[in-house]
Amino acid sequence: MSQTVVDRAEGAVAFLKEKVKGVPSAAIVLGSGVSVLEGLSDRSSFPFQDVFGISPSVHGHSGAVTIGRLSDAADAPLVAVFRGRFHLYEGHDWSVVTLAARVVALWGIKKLLLTNAAGGLNRDYHVGDLMVLTGYRDHLHPDFAKTGGLPAVEKPTTVCSNALSDALLKAGDALAKEDSSFRPLRQGTYCALGGPNYETLAEIEMLRRLKGDAVGMSTVPELLAVEGTGTMAAAISVVTNVWRDDEPMGGHEEVLEASKQASRRLDQLFRKVLTGS
Repeated sequence: MSQTVVDRAEGAVAFLKEKVKGVPSAAIVLGSGVSVLEGLSDRSSFPFQDVFGISPSVHGHSGAVTIGRLSDAADAPLVAVFRGRFHLYEGHDWSVVTLAARVVALWGIKKLLLTNAAGGLNRDYHVGDLMVLTGYRDHLHPDFAKTGGLPAVEKPTTVCSNALSDALLKAGDALAKEDSSFRPLRQGTYCALGGPNYETLAEIEMLRRLKGDAVGMSTVPELLAVEGTGTMAAAISVVTNVWRDDEPMGGHEEVLEASKQASRRLDQLFRKVLTGS
């Protein structure tokens, strides 16, 4: 990793430490159109441009870091919410795409919750479902592009279950029992492709044969970035469209709307996990 890349991450951490008292107990990265933990108490918000020196260019990614407490209580958990992320398809390199995750680890935040908007490959899925990642397939790493992508197909699914993903599933089970409007969580394998175009029918069939349940263009770089650090990461997909004959396909605006509708349940889930209630 080049010194310039290290300096950018360390500079972002130094900026946040100067502005914020204490280290958040958890961080959340929001995918396209996903909105949770609005109205944090005693909060501060900083544009990505100020923190990282760069802003996201994708609609639905506001590009700000919001830090605050989950309630007015003095001992309420302090959390950092990254409202947006960077993508390879925007023209960024791997160091920029993983920047927020590396900042979280360098800052000493112990929990990282990643979200994304994803297409549903599993025919049992419906728009608005929430899927906890228990595995992923990396088809977007630049190294695979150099070799035609075949190593990505040949590589087995990476298991990514841990105590944090288990906590999400447990909290989801509890919420579904308490509230009939809370859909039971899904769990499955997320396939990460480079984008920005949606998948072809041939790619969808390939990913289904590889036992993929959802497909998107992010998240895997961030999971890889915190491996071996003191930060535990878990991820959850908002299923915003479904690759199925009986459900109409939409574009990016439909993705944003589906994310908005699922955000209420995602907010409930994260609050339950982060407060341990």
